Amino acid sequence: MRLSEKRGREAMDTMGILLTFAGVLVHDHWKSYFAYAATHVLCNAHHLRELLGVVDRDSNQLALRLMKLLRLSWHYCKGFKTIGMLQMPSVVCERIEKIYDRLLQRALMKEVVYMEKQREELKRKKVKNTKAYNLFKRLTEFKAETLRFMSDFTIPFDNNGSERDVRMAKLKQKISGCFRSADGGSMFARIRSYLSSARKQGMDIYQSLHRAVRNYCNMPLLSAE
Repeated sequence: MRLSEKRGREAMDTMGILLTFAGVLVHDHWKSYFAYAATHVLCNAHHLRELLGVVDRDSNQLALRLMKLLRLSWHYCKGFKTIGMLQMPSVVCERIEKIYDRLLQRALMKEVVYMEKQREELKRKKVKNTKAYNLFKRLTEFKAETLRFMSDFTIPFDNNGSERDVRMAKLKQKISGCFRSADGGSMFARIRSYLSSARKQGMDIYQSLHRAVRNYCNMPLLSAE
């Protein structure tokens, strides 16, 4: 985490992490992330929420079936992982991809027909794309990034870990009155980042804090005693 007046690529560049990052980057399709040379994976928790919105708004059964397909795919992945597999069997993966493609093709066609009908009724040359159409188009164009969790079980289904990490910062921002100075905010971001990294590396929080105090300048997370 880093305190910045910006929230796009300019702010992320100043952190100096993603500039050289070559691993798997799981995110919510924010365009700024695609500027980095990483293996991109799109968060399916976000997709499920957007599909649910289409279901609630339009009673779209194809969106509902896409939701069920994504959940079932993740359920299969967890099952295969428990027996020691590293990726989904190709025959299962191909079957899921075919259903995925077919559902999206039908969903897009349905939205195109609806928009054409709206255009004729309003007597316009063009109408604005529906939210459902934009979602289905994105899921089609970014199929590989959406389903990448099936080809490598080390890749998560969503970016909920990152969402949990920023939750405390958002609570501080919205409820606790923020900070009186930029220095205070920067210190908070640095401490939260340190503790989050320690937890993800399976390290004891108290011992990590103790090492940080004793050996502040020598990156204690990377040189445990």
